[in-house]
Amino acid sequence: MRAGNTGWPYLLRRALGHHVRDRVRDRARDLSGRRVRHPLTTSAELAAAGAARRLVVHPAAPAPLRRPGGLPEPLWRSWCAGHVGESAEQVVLDVRGATVVSGFGWVFASGRLVADLWQERARSAPRLAAHVRADGPAVHLEGTTASLLAPWAQNYYHWTVQGVPRVGMLAAAADLAEVDHWLVPPHTHPYLGEWLDLLGVPRAARVEVSGADHRFTTERLLVSSVPAAGYNVPPWVVDDVRQRVAPSRVGGGPALLFVDRPDTGRRRLINREQVLRAVRERGFTVVHLEDAHLAEEVSLFASARVVVGVHGAGLTNALHCPPGAHLVEITPTGLSYPTFHKLAAVAGLHHHVLPGTEPALPGALAFLDNQADVVADVAALRRLLDRLVPVTPRVGGGVL
Repeated sequence: MRAGNTGWPYLLRRALGHHVRDRVRDRARDLSGRRVRHPLTTSAELAAAGAARRLVVHPAAPAPLRRPGGLPEPLWRSWCAGHVGESAEQVVLDVRGATVVSGFGWVFASGRLVADLWQERARSAPRLAAHVRADGPAVHLEGTTASLLAPWAQNYYHWTVQGVPRVGMLAAAADLAEVDHWLVPPHTHPYLGEWLDLLGVPRAARVEVSGADHRFTTERLLVSSVPAAGYNVPPWVVDDVRQRVAPSRVGGGPALLFVDRPDTGRRRLINREQVLRAVRERGFTVVHLEDAHLAEEVSLFASARVVVGVHGAGLTNALHCPPGAHLVEITPTGLSYPTFHKLAAVAGLHHHVLPGTEPALPGALAFLDNQADVVADVAALRRLLDRLVPVTPRVGGGVL
């Protein structure tokens, strides 16, 4: 890895590329006619008009945001700027004659986008669905169809906290034995198929959907809202996930885990060897999760009392840790999501943020750089681990 990947010339190229790329892409969509302003409706409007049945499965609930110790003021301000303050109510919609479009699972009823099923504000349904069309050739699905499609559902974090709980929501509103077809993300990762097996979704009934051009018309559609908008993970989501994997939470694994990402193409740890030295001195086991199976990941984290890693979906597994465990998240300076802070708070964990030491872009060029490499603050990491895990003669330090 080249240290130059975190220098000023590199950062400026990335920033200019990000802003220019977004503007060129948006302009190209405008000129091509691909950007569509869909007429909108909501699940409540459909129910009020008698066009659908709507069931509130979970009421809205407060979702406070508390500042973790040591978080720099600029990062705290950025967290607060996007914080909503509550978990929205979660509903199930039972509707006849709806159309489902794309791997993101946009639902259209009478030609109108049902906009409130996807609850993010910064990336709203009208904005994300502007490049798809509800009309055009479609596959018709007879009987009852259930959809588990949503934006980024193939990502381990999004699937775990936004995909898995939707099956329980649907079960609260209908008899899932009546479902003839399940619209699901492609099984590009083993955990997706393993989760669907665990959730009782029959393999023969699964219809894998990806891309923007897939359309399905349905005789009857069961679909829920998508929980955990704004990274506000409700407690019932954590309870639901933990309950479903309870047989795998047997413990007996390492107490100290470092989640390594050596082969990833983004958020690379530039000073990885220094970090590995610091954690191995304290007996951490270094784990690679790329090819791990679901049961293995759950079992691995079930006994962990300290987990360290760079911001990434693998840290979602911390919700399987016992209450009171510590999650240490190393973050690039250009990526400051409160994702795992909110998840840790609901899961009963202590969360620590260690921002990287690479340069930060100035305000006019700054953006949430999901690709950014990171130089970990090894001195700060050592100080934190001195409090959590005093150095002892090396007993662990293996690789799984």
